[in-house]
Amino acid sequence: MALSLHRTVDLDQVNNFDAPERLSVFLTSRRMHEEAYHVFYGGHTFRIFPTHWRFFGHKSQSVLSRLPTRYRKALVSLELRLGPGWSNPPTSWRVTDRLALEDMSAVRKLMVFMECDPSHDIFRGFRPARDFFTNFAGNILKEIVCRLPSLEAVQFDGYPSVSRDGPLMKRLTDEVKRSEKKITWGSDISLRSSPQTFEDLHDDSYLSKD
Repeated sequence: MALSLHRTVDLDQVNNFDAPERLSVFLTSRRMHEEAYHVFYGGHTFRIFPTHWRFFGHKSQSVLSRLPTRYRKALVSLELRLGPGWSNPPTSWRVTDRLALEDMSAVRKLMVFMECDPSHDIFRGFRPARDFFTNFAGNILKEIVCRLPSLEAVQFDGYPSVSRDGPLMKRLTDEVKRSEKKITWGSDISLRSSPQTFEDLHDDSYLSKD
């Protein structure tokens, strides 16, 4: 499809190369714009908070907060990526009115991807507290789920080092269960128990293939 980027949409320098060519169709005519923006914004997953290093900071705004209301209303799928900045998350990673999640009445699916679980003992000495990131992530997910008016399901996925029985996953799934939304699982999330040693965490069977 001419409008497809084949990736999650986020603030990223790569947008300078592939987005303009695709979005130029918006300028063809008013009728083409009306048809095309529904296809583009409804056909991609948009990341809630930016993770690219250039836009990862305390003053960076989400791509969602930069969209006009009509485009936000066309979104159907969002992604929350957890892990970047786990020891000191940017202050911009807050669920506020600026995100305008309440406008996204067509969003039915939220994908949550976890890069790591800092509650594991391997992170001891590097994290502010054992449950610091667990509470941070849990509170963010709770706010997002509460503000999306038509959300039906939350899909969890992550690198194989993140276990389903870990503290972070338990907190996140508990929040979704309390909201009475459906829980689904991605293809990468580990079915194994949490890694117990530094060697386990770096074993090939735990690491991402990316």
